[in-house]
Amino acid sequence: MRKKALLNAAASSLLLGITTVGCTGSASMMARAGTAQPAAKQGQASATLAEKALAKRDVAAALAAAETAVAAKPDDAGYRLLLGRAYLADGRFVSAETALSDAMTLGNTDARTIVSLALAKVALSNSAGAREVLAVNMDHVPATDYGLAMAMAGDTDEAIRILSAAAQEPEATAKTRQNLAYAYALAGQWREARLMAAQDLDALAATQRVVSWAQNAEAGAEPQRVAALIGTQIRADDAGMPVRLALASSAPIQMAQAEVAPAPEATSAEQTTESASPDVPFLAEPEAPVRAAEFHPTPVARAVTMMRKAALFTPLMPSATSNWVVQLGAYDSVGVAKGSWQRMARANGHLAKFPVSYSTANVQGRLYHRLAVGGFGDRASAYQMCRTIRSQGGACFIRAAAPVKLWAAVAKSKRQQFASR
Repeated sequence: MRKKALLNAAASSLLLGITTVGCTGSASMMARAGTAQPAAKQGQASATLAEKALAKRDVAAALAAAETAVAAKPDDAGYRLLLGRAYLADGRFVSAETALSDAMTLGNTDARTIVSLALAKVALSNSAGAREVLAVNMDHVPATDYGLAMAMAGDTDEAIRILSAAAQEPEATAKTRQNLAYAYALAGQWREARLMAAQDLDALAATQRVVSWAQNAEAGAEPQRVAALIGTQIRADDAGMPVRLALASSAPIQMAQAEVAPAPEATSAEQTTESASPDVPFLAEPEAPVRAAEFHPTPVARAVTMMRKAALFTPLMPSATSNWVVQLGAYDSVGVAKGSWQRMARANGHLAKFPVSYSTANVQGRLYHRLAVGGFGDRASAYQMCRTIRSQGGACFIRAAAPVKLWAAVAKSKRQQFASR
């Protein structure tokens, strides 16, 4: 890619991922909509028109076609996603949030839906809500997009953590590195931002890019960043999605939850509330727009294995771990604690990858058997895991632990005790 094109692509990398990728989420559901019923056929035809209009940046045509598709088949999650994308492109963020939330309610939890909904929330000055959406669904989002979206939502520490790891992968691209540079800039780490940007740009272009980021890095400019990233203007006259397109019945958003037992204490995560500020530019006007044809996404079927997911930070080797653990519960006996862990592990495969440990604590004369997971490199990593568990409705807290027994060691100890009797 030419340097000028790369410079432009860095500004719109996430936009390309949510507006021009061919089929993620919506197309597969649209294919299932092709039945013999006239309404279903109309919905499919309208959805196809909306996709083509979005690719051409014909927002008015895309909106009309997407609304027709949803009206024809209101319970199609793919059509709701398509409508949300059209609203985003038109700067109607209130309507976009509703449509995208409806898509998730109907079961669509692909990366495009999650990132689009997070952007809509950021644009509505609800960065805390955006971070929650991203944290709960991080298993579904590629690290490059998750990191940039999290940076835009105000959690630059998490963004830098994820993007730094992704940038070290052998398959890391310029998009990942430029997103990391942007996360550094939003964190006020200007030297790191310039050095990272310079890995793919010449020195002058890298400096110009960081200077343009600095113009809009202050807190409170999140809505304007989203609008500029998408290439639209915030519509102050957005009164919300038409009533005729409202979802008839709202079911809880389908999210995998780990079963966690109550803990004796919990710490609350700090949340920051951002407010909108006057409209300011995000980046300098690009010298030449990046065409959708220049973006060649990995086919969806291969993306699962080729793109590193944000949530796939794995337990470290024992020699590299810290003493920070995430406590999941405290129980009256080892048997109850072990049974609880087995249920949690079945419910959350990612949590099951972390080494589980057992320890005891005497509280006012009563012995508790504590259940925790370790394998974290530092306190921040343990905190992120606990925050994810809480966002799924569970309870946990982090603590510094003394050397603990793993279940295998506990079982071996029990066998030795029985053998000695």
